[in-house]
Amino acid sequence: MSPLLISRSPDLARLKEDGYEVEIRASHLVLRNVPYVNSKRAVKRGLLVSTLSLAGQVTAMPDTHVVLFAGEHPCDRHGRPLTKIVNGSSRQNLGDGLVVDHSFSSKPVNGYQDYHHKMTTYADIVSSHAAAIDPTATAKTFRVIEAGDPDSVFEYLDTASSRAGIYAVSQKLALPKVAIIGLGGTGSYVLDLVAKTPVNEIHLFDGDHYLQHNAFRSPGAATLAELKAAPKKVYYFRDRYTPMRRNIVAHDFHIDAANADCLDGMAFVFLCVDSGAAKGPIIEKLEALGIPYIDVGMGIDLVGNKLHGIVRTTTSTERMRAHVREKKRIGLSAGAANDLYAKNIQIADLNALNAALAVIKWKKLFGFYLDLDDEHHCTYTLDGNMLLNDDTP
Repeated sequence: MSPLLISRSPDLARLKEDGYEVEIRASHLVLRNVPYVNSKRAVKRGLLVSTLSLAGQVTAMPDTHVVLFAGEHPCDRHGRPLTKIVNGSSRQNLGDGLVVDHSFSSKPVNGYQDYHHKMTTYADIVSSHAAAIDPTATAKTFRVIEAGDPDSVFEYLDTASSRAGIYAVSQKLALPKVAIIGLGGTGSYVLDLVAKTPVNEIHLFDGDHYLQHNAFRSPGAATLAELKAAPKKVYYFRDRYTPMRRNIVAHDFHIDAANADCLDGMAFVFLCVDSGAAKGPIIEKLEALGIPYIDVGMGIDLVGNKLHGIVRTTTSTERMRAHVREKKRIGLSAGAANDLYAKNIQIADLNALNAALAVIKWKKLFGFYLDLDDEHHCTYTLDGNMLLNDDTP
């Protein structure tokens, strides 16, 4: 992707042709080997780093005039700090081994036209002082580095994370394998959210077909032709997200006691099935394998002409599992009265909420979000808009 991005974007290609060492790393544009002067008047080499604004597989106009710099505090030819362009100094890990030390700010009257304009302007500002000491000091080394990432799960760069400055934090979610069991209303929304994280492989398990009623409680919009074809859910959703990411693995069967071994090797599992009886052998296998999981459910009733009920998110980890059975947090029998899916009334917004609560908790477990309470059971009640946490280790 990175070499293609450089070759397809005229401004990046021009940087390369001019002899700059161009690299895309951690979804940032990097100019390597930019000469600068340190406080001892020694000529050093640093990195200029910019966020990227993209339109598909080509660059768009820069979204900010600010760049970042990796190296000592740059100085002029006399060793005096360049204070006019340095607007902040703090070490920051952007992910993928990319660490910066300073922030530069120099904004032209009409802004930067493209990334060639932006990066060469900053390179000239910094390197001009180095050239005054060593006339051979230049950032145009003609040693171009195109460090592409062929192992990326995404078909295009995750510039949302880099623009927000959370690329390194997002990498905490780069788990080897995550499974989603059940692709009904909530499971499909779980996939929609997890697909936008750097999980290496997403395994989908469901034996049902994608039918017309599914279209009204899942992300996106199915075509009439797709509904007429009635594909298996796992294939429909795999193909829906293939344009964005790789490594979505479809398993077109339901999991039971006979085949639950297929979950071995999963780093995490989202359990999104509506049958209490079906959950039992799955949960037993997950606990035997030591795999953390989140089970979702909702109990919605029609009272008069209004709906009311509860959305539930139950977590089970090595730190805490007993609450699942002792407190009967998950109905595990065919007709369990406390199985919140018993009524099977599902609405897209509540499915999306249930999925969001589950994914947020998953992200907490792996250090993406701060989690001081560490609840393992959460319910949202429609009447009163009440969110309650329970079951803390």
